[in-house]
Amino acid sequence: MSLFSKALVYLGLVDEDQFDDEAATDRQQPSVVEEASRRPMESIPQSRRVEPPPTARAATRPQSRSGSSDTIGLVRPVEVQSDILVVEEFGDARILADRVRDRTPVVLDMRRATPDLVRRVVDFSSGLIYALDGSMRKVGDGLVLVLPPRVILSRDEKRRLTTLGAYEIDDLDD
Repeated sequence: MSLFSKALVYLGLVDEDQFDDEAATDRQQPSVVEEASRRPMESIPQSRRVEPPPTARAATRPQSRSGSSDTIGLVRPVEVQSDILVVEEFGDARILADRVRDRTPVVLDMRRATPDLVRRVVDFSSGLIYALDGSMRKVGDGLVLVLPPRVILSRDEKRRLTTLGAYEIDDLDD
């Protein structure tokens, strides 16, 4: 009795008597493997290939308006007013994630945070931005700008943040 047969008997899926009867008839008839090895290769049925269903991301991919799939349409960046988040504890990272997910730029003010807290929040925001395909950059001493994907700061918004003391880089012409 084969290992597979013993497992079936052990699990109670078949009776042991059934295998004893089959073993007696198998000795008289060639096995299925022996018959398959004697047949030419063309007679073995080919399995049917089944294509996987399209993923949700591929199904919702926008098509270009011109009808050509080779051209990539430009996406205009969204200009919105940003929030300033004064980091006092690691729980503020959740507020950051919620704002970025809502496509709101956030300036992290970590000037009063401990170095350990700064490291943890920067690590968290780096992972968040990587996952969401956004961007992050230092805009002053203890100030980090976290931008969701396809969102930019306008010149007026940069000026507003500068007057609030949350933007120290002189790139208002960009």
